[in-house]
Amino acid sequence: MSPRILLTGIPGHLTRLIQRAEDSRVFYSEKQPQPEDKEAYLRELKNISNTGNYLIGEGALRALSPDATHIPFWHLYNAVNNGTGLDAINKQFDICVFTCANLLRKSLSADAEAQVLSKLDMPVVMLGIGIQNRPDLEESLPEGTQRLLQVLKEKEHYFLTRGDETAAYLKDQGFSFVRPVGCPSMYFMPANVRKAIRRLPDVKVGEGRTVFTGYMGAALDTIGDMNALSSDDGRSAYVIQDEPLHFDMQIEPNEDGRVYDSTSGEMIGDLTFKGSEELKKKIKVHTFFDTNQWRAWTSSMDFSFGRRFHGNVIALQAGVPSLIVAVDDRMREMLNFSGLPKVEANDLNSANDRSAFISDHLAEMNIPQVIEKYSDRERSFRSVLTEIGIG
Repeated sequence: MSPRILLTGIPGHLTRLIQRAEDSRVFYSEKQPQPEDKEAYLRELKNISNTGNYLIGEGALRALSPDATHIPFWHLYNAVNNGTGLDAINKQFDICVFTCANLLRKSLSADAEAQVLSKLDMPVVMLGIGIQNRPDLEESLPEGTQRLLQVLKEKEHYFLTRGDETAAYLKDQGFSFVRPVGCPSMYFMPANVRKAIRRLPDVKVGEGRTVFTGYMGAALDTIGDMNALSSDDGRSAYVIQDEPLHFDMQIEPNEDGRVYDSTSGEMIGDLTFKGSEELKKKIKVHTFFDTNQWRAWTSSMDFSFGRRFHGNVIALQAGVPSLIVAVDDRMREMLNFSGLPKVEANDLNSANDRSAFISDHLAEMNIPQVIEKYSDRERSFRSVLTEIGIG
C-alpha cells in the first residue's frame, strides 16, 4: 500500500486560497484574491516573500504520488505552539515531505522547522535542500539549523539536495540517505523544458519579446541587461519576484488607487527603483501570484533571460528558450547539477557588447548534450522518489 504523504514546507500558489486548517483538514476558498491596491499587493508578496518559491511547492506536489496532501507549515507550527499538538497529523500520515530551498545558510536559523519536525512521528524527506554560499558551510550554521539537523539525524531521514555540494556537506555530517536531485521545479513539464532548450539556437537576441528577471533596485546589472538585450518596440518585460520587499523598489498607486492589474499581471502604478534613470528601453513590469497565469503569459514571449533561477525556470516550463545568469553559489549548484543553459555573471558583466556575447554563447552551446544531461537528471529524480516510495 502506498504511504500517506504529508507535504509541507514551501508551498505552491494554491496556498493563497487557504481559509483555515483544522487537524489534518485544510479548507480552501473558491474566491481568488485580487490584490490591486498597494496594501493588498504588498501583503500578497509578504505571504510568500518570493513568488518564485511557488514553483518549488508546485513541482513537488506534481512529482509525488496522488496520495500526497499539502498541509501548510504555519498550521503545523501553530498546532505545536498552541497546545493542540500533532496527534491527528501523526495518525493521518506515514511520511513527511518537507519542501525547502537554500536552508543551509548563516542568515537563517531554522528554529521553527526544528520544533515542528521534532514532533512528527514519521520519516522526513527534505526535498530540495541546498546551500546559499560555500563560505556559510565553513563556519558554524545558526543554532536553530544545527538543532534541525540533529532532529533529523535521530529519525529516519532522506535528504534530496539541490546539488552535489550540499550532498557532500550532509554526508560529511554523518547523514545516511543523501541524494543530489536538483530543485523539483525543474522537472515540472519536462517535455516543454526540452522544447525550450531545442529552441535556443533560433533566438534572435535583441529582436523579439524578451522577459527579464533580476534584482532591480539592488544593482544596475539587470538594467544593463535590458538596455543591451531588449528590442526597441517596447514588447519586452520584467517580472517582479520580491523587489518591493527586499530591494529599493517603490510603488505608488495610480489615479484610481491601484498599483496592479490582476487580470494582466501588469504593474500600473508609479514604479521607482535604483538606477531607473539609466534604463533606456521601454519595459513593461509584471508580477504573478498564480503560476498558471505566469506560465501562460510567459508562453507568448520569445526569450527569457535573467539573474533569477525560478524566473527563468517557469519560462522553460512554458517552452520558452531561456538563459540563466549564475550570480551566486546557490544558483551555480543547481545549474551545474542540472545542466540547464547558463552564463556566468562575471563573464556577462565584463563583456563589451552583451548582445553579441549572448548571441555567441547561444551559438556555441551543445544542445543535444544539454538535453541529454537534463533528461538524465529528470530520470534520476523520479527514480529516487520511487526508491523512497513516494513517487
